[in-house]
Amino acid sequence: MKQDSSESALVKLTQIIQSAAKANTIEAQIQHIVDAISETLGVDVCSLYLKQRDESMRLVASHGLVRKHSVVIPAKQGLVGHVMQMQSVINIKEPDQHPEYYFVAQSKEERFHSYCGVPLVYRAQVYGVVVVQTRRPEILSSEYVALLSTLATHLATLLATYPKEVFPGRSKAKHYSGISGAQGVAIGRVYMRSLPRLADIQKLKATNIEVEYSRWQQVKSEALKQLQYERNTVKDSLGEGLASVLDAYQMLLQDVTFEQRITDEIAAGFQLPWAIKQSVGFFSDQFKAMDDPYLRERHEDIQQLGAKLYQIWQASADADMPEGSEPLILVGDQISVSDIVNLTTERLAGIVCFAGGSLSHIAVFANALGIPAVMGVGEVPVLNGDQVVVDGDAGQIVCSPGPSTLREYKRTLSDRRTLETRLQADSQLPAVTTDGVRITLLANSGLQADVLPGLKYGAEGIGLFRTEVPFMIRSSLPSEDDQEIIYRNLIRHYKDKPVYFRTLDIGADKPLSYLPVVKEDNPALGWRGIRYTLDNLPLLITQLRAILIAAAGNEQVHLMLPMIASTEQLDACLAVLNEVHQQLLDEGMTVCLPKIGIMVEVPSCIALLPFWRNKLDFISIGTNDLSQYLLALDRNSPLVGKWYDPLHPSVLHELRRIVTTSKALSLPVSVCGEMASDPIAVVLLLGMGIQQLSMSAAKIPLIKWIVREIAQAEAQALLMDVLQLDNATAIRQKGQQFLASKQLLFNESAPR
Repeated sequence: MKQDSSESALVKLTQIIQSAAKANTIEAQIQHIVDAISETLGVDVCSLYLKQRDESMRLVASHGLVRKHSVVIPAKQGLVGHVMQMQSVINIKEPDQHPEYYFVAQSKEERFHSYCGVPLVYRAQVYGVVVVQTRRPEILSSEYVALLSTLATHLATLLATYPKEVFPGRSKAKHYSGISGAQGVAIGRVYMRSLPRLADIQKLKATNIEVEYSRWQQVKSEALKQLQYERNTVKDSLGEGLASVLDAYQMLLQDVTFEQRITDEIAAGFQLPWAIKQSVGFFSDQFKAMDDPYLRERHEDIQQLGAKLYQIWQASADADMPEGSEPLILVGDQISVSDIVNLTTERLAGIVCFAGGSLSHIAVFANALGIPAVMGVGEVPVLNGDQVVVDGDAGQIVCSPGPSTLREYKRTLSDRRTLETRLQADSQLPAVTTDGVRITLLANSGLQADVLPGLKYGAEGIGLFRTEVPFMIRSSLPSEDDQEIIYRNLIRHYKDKPVYFRTLDIGADKPLSYLPVVKEDNPALGWRGIRYTLDNLPLLITQLRAILIAAAGNEQVHLMLPMIASTEQLDACLAVLNEVHQQLLDEGMTVCLPKIGIMVEVPSCIALLPFWRNKLDFISIGTNDLSQYLLALDRNSPLVGKWYDPLHPSVLHELRRIVTTSKALSLPVSVCGEMASDPIAVVLLLGMGIQQLSMSAAKIPLIKWIVREIAQAEAQALLMDVLQLDNATAIRQKGQQFLASKQLLFNESAPR
């Protein structure tokens, strides 16, 4: 073995990863890595085994072993299987003497008398094993084992990003991972968005500057005309809230600075396309440099506007729509609202964006339309008409799916549609348990586009209206009149039904692009919710005025305050509310105070509930934030999110304490977090005595079916059982057993 120092070897190993990335194919990258490891460590063999779906281990690359045929070690067999199962290093001499040894014929492995296998683990998932061997019977030094383990960590990280089709023995279908923009599954043919690329524009001199000025005015006029048409179309189908998204494009197009940069480039003697590219690039770079994730993603709006302007200048058209009647998957670098509006077909089934994220405007639209969407998958090599599966639940797409993959996804779609049809048939019936307990099921909402789906699915009111959503999809603060229209429209549709408005819950992961952003080391524990609005009273006052005016004469309107953690905060909010109420009375308006409640989501408020009984009319438990604060982890974190589970025993015991306290105080309590749509959690909440749940509208028929099939007494018995358990896994298993005994496992059986 070479006598390199550990420090120089570590530098070399770092260089291995960097140089491998330059290889043209993934197979070449892998081979480069095993060759380089052999050279660096001075070993005779370096082999990489990857875990397959059936838990077998396939040799995908080797330096030193003979590979005349495919080498697969059966599941849980051999030293490789042992390393994978134990997730620990095996470093021995004479491996053929080890009881776990598995002989691979024709590989000439018997020539090598040492063996060091290291597992490739990334985020608790084992991807494979890297093995080094020598002809001499020796044990690899601890320094080299440490170096090999370090490299294995990097290699596992690298392998986690590779699509599944690159390794022998895996599916030929191409899997690409991204970010879930909207949940659901869709199968269809690719319809490419083929707008011209700004990056292709060349720096060309203009032959006549006056002609370029004239072209700019013509292009600008046509763009404004198209944007207004698209805005009207969106308003008619989805409401003013989503239509206002397009205001951002119109405002930018009419922005003095944006126009000045274009005219300056023309004045400098360049053609209009170059002027557009330069102006768009300047503003796009400004947004990309911002720390805030929501603001960074607004660079997409600018890029999309530039692409629209360039397309108008070119008078170019999109790719031809694939023939036939198959559903379409809209695919492109940055899909815009214009692409959806102008797709005059009912065939649109899914959306795939090479760029973008869950905060982009297209994700907002996809959710409102109920269209599965995956964002940020990178540039995927697909052509117009190719078959694609969009898995919005998993945040991935499958290109050219094989027969088995297609069958699996088609079965999923079919099962969902069958279940939805059966559940929808009973969606308007009341949710009453078999022992006569009435449960009220409400819908969570945030957009005007949610109103009709909520009624369609049998919502008995709005249990959570996220008032920040209309703020987030605009390019400026909505006025008091703007807000009043939104609130009044919601109340009108849910006449004689309860409507719960949550005051602005912005900050942290929900900033407003047009307000100053303060960078915080820990935004989840920082300036958000009521903490933000109490420091920005004009926002809160304007919103309260709009709600009180819209709610005049309606006794079913409720007001919820988010993130209340202290008596001082609650008292400050109540004082502002009373002051706003008096202002409106002084102005001669007929208004009344709505019922007042808080979101129980900050653990500190639980112990204070008895002190607040005379100040509150109700409470609503926000299980999402409450769970993550109790568990001290970010549920959206890719690193620790796996530990998040609202069925953690500590969460359940705390929920039971809240319910017990509320009953003792005769304080109405409801749940509006994601637990309200989790079948197992719903049974446990019923066992606690919760009789009002609020969830996304589409989940209401399923939860209603479950409620109508069980008795509250059965739910109470299950709750007593699970409260004796000390881990979420066991609790879920207990819950699944209960649902199975009642034939309520919705993903395995249809309702009776």
